Amino acid sequence: MSSIAVAPEQEAARAVLETVPLVMRAIRARMREGRPEAISVPQFRALVHIRRHPGTDLSAVADQVGTSLPAASELVARLVRQQLVVRETDPASRRRIRLTLSPSGLAGLEAAEQRTTEWLVGVLRGLGEAQLAGLAAGLRDLRATVANDSGAPAGSG
Repeated sequence: MSSIAVAPEQEAARAVLETVPLVMRAIRARMREGRPEAISVPQFRALVHIRRHPGTDLSAVADQVGTSLPAASELVARLVRQQLVVRETDPASRRRIRLTLSPSGLAGLEAAEQRTTEWLVGVLRGLGEAQLAGLAAGLRDLRATVANDSGAPAGSG
């Protein structure tokens, strides 16, 4: 039997690639629970970005969600039709739009976050204190490392 040593970074990369899609599927399912007009993951990411950056534009949303400008435009148009986002023309540049959350958009985002957070807390209860601290520290480190490598701010999301 051959035992080829695997570099720690290769083992960690495999773990991330195996874990993140599973976690995202579970998060997506929780965000959709309990509401017929549930927020999709791309909509959730767009709403979070708009909340963090009131007055942001369509290009920034497209970058954050990882879609083309036309796809982001359609996503934002759906959010506007659902009355979750307010779309206004920028008075400084008539060609630029500014996006902000509506009161119902903020409420919907907070409800999705609360539902998902409550589920995650329940899942994580099975881990010990040291495991939880290690998980949180590891995720912070991963976020910062990926943000540094990609040029994106570590807190963007």
